[in-house]
Amino acid sequence: MIYELKEGERGCIRPLFERLRYNLVIDSVIDGNTPAWVYADDPDEPGTAWMWNRQDAILLAGYGDDDRVNEALGALFAGKVIPDAVRRHIPDLSLHYSPQSWQGKTDLVLRGAHPVKTARRYYTFRQPAVDWRAQLPPSYRMERLDEAFLGNAGLQHIRPVVGWVRSFWHSIPDFVDRGFGFCLLRGDVVVSWCLSVYVSGKHYELGLATVPDFRNRGFATLVAAACVDLCATKHWTPHWHCWEDNLPSIVIAEKIGFDQPTNYEVFRFPVDAERWPE
Repeated sequence: MIYELKEGERGCIRPLFERLRYNLVIDSVIDGNTPAWVYADDPDEPGTAWMWNRQDAILLAGYGDDDRVNEALGALFAGKVIPDAVRRHIPDLSLHYSPQSWQGKTDLVLRGAHPVKTARRYYTFRQPAVDWRAQLPPSYRMERLDEAFLGNAGLQHIRPVVGWVRSFWHSIPDFVDRGFGFCLLRGDVVVSWCLSVYVSGKHYELGLATVPDFRNRGFATLVAAACVDLCATKHWTPHWHCWEDNLPSIVIAEKIGFDQPTNYEVFRFPVDAERWPE
């Protein structure tokens, strides 16, 4: 009752996701920039479409009144998604959906998950608001991510940066060709990084992380500011999503030039290996 759509076959589902396209992951997946599993009820004239970015987001759109399709999606979720997420130590998953009628079908499409409705926010970018170059501390430097940098095994904490790239992109060369990012370093120690996790056209969604020992010093603000500064120079549009209770992410977004947050809700649940044993 459901069919897997490979890259090059996914353009037909874009209209179904129209109301969710503030999530750049949708266009990034359909454009072939983001690894994903994608399914539809009909490969030629889809009425229901489902995608998972192999990370934290499942997205569902279209008609939810065919429980045979919903049960097939539930079997896919329980039989393939959860085992894969447990194996790769993904801590939690969230379901983004449209229309609202999907709320009554979560028992079928998220079989056994018992999700909780959770608030997120999406920001609009105004203009760069932080001069990161002027605020760069002595002995620190900003580096743009390229293949040579990502392949430098002599850098401390380079492995999680490479892990991010490989999680959100097909390959490192693909990221370097279509995406961008920056790292803040002190000597040979990676302190913080910000990079494009999704891309479609001139739109780039950003992800941000800081090594625990270097948090609460303003370093994440600097590396995120470097990214939005490049976007402004290139006439690209940066995107920023975060959880409603993620105060550090909210503060950074608003400090570097994002404003007018739009609130939305998703269903969220942990991926607990004890709850879903392999």
